Amino acid sequence: MPGPRFTDKIIFITGGSSGLGAEASALFIDEGAHVFIMDLAEKGILTRLGEEKATFFQGDVGKPEDCESAIRACVDKHGRLDILFHNAAQPTPMTTVPFHDLVQFQQIINTNLCGLFYLARIAIPQMQVQKKGVIVATASTSALGGEYGLASYAASKAGMLNLMRTMALDHARENIRINAICPGYMPTPMTEGLGELVKVVEESIPQGRGGDPTEVARAALFLASEDASYMTGQALIVDGGWSAHSGAPNLLKYVPQQFRYDEK
Repeated sequence: MPGPRFTDKIIFITGGSSGLGAEASALFIDEGAHVFIMDLAEKGILTRLGEEKATFFQGDVGKPEDCESAIRACVDKHGRLDILFHNAAQPTPMTTVPFHDLVQFQQIINTNLCGLFYLARIAIPQMQVQKKGVIVATASTSALGGEYGLASYAASKAGMLNLMRTMALDHARENIRINAICPGYMPTPMTEGLGELVKVVEESIPQGRGGDPTEVARAALFLASEDASYMTGQALIVDGGWSAHSGAPNLLKYVPQQFRYDEK
């Protein structure tokens, strides 16, 4: 059985106090890492993870000064930064562009897209000094195509993908790998507002359910690890088959049973 992949690695995680970020933090620690969590609130994550392996920094990734302060604090504490996992995100209101609040639109772009830029511009020089580093960003299946009523969120996540790809090209020969995960629907604090719509969403997923945050976190750990040493500039989709669907109706439901080869 292979040993831990992140022994003594320093992992900087945004949005690490809950949801996907919290599950990823726990998995990183299970594999030997120290995690430095930047989030708006601590939410008891240090009690869960243990303060000997986790550090919390209160900050807003939508503010460049907070991002710089957090990265500097991480390096000051640990002497290095091996992996940056930008996972923090702000959800979008479900509305069309003419009715979208301007301030809220800018906040979503700042958190989701600009946050990656703000963090990378400080983290990459540190990784250049170390001659090695990894960045993983949480994008979304919303980055892969248009989605009804999600203008700001889809735009921010699509922008993240091309920012990720461009940085990956710029720094590939410096031994700095940069990739993204694209989760589909999963039950987290950010998706709690869906209420009864969850059933509608889950019925549209080929596997018939939302993803567990731990399942998606494992994909992030894969990209962060040496198991993905020849991957950079890639978007890894983790969505239960959602994005594999062309959008066409499932006509198989209407084919008479005697003609269905899959049941013979």
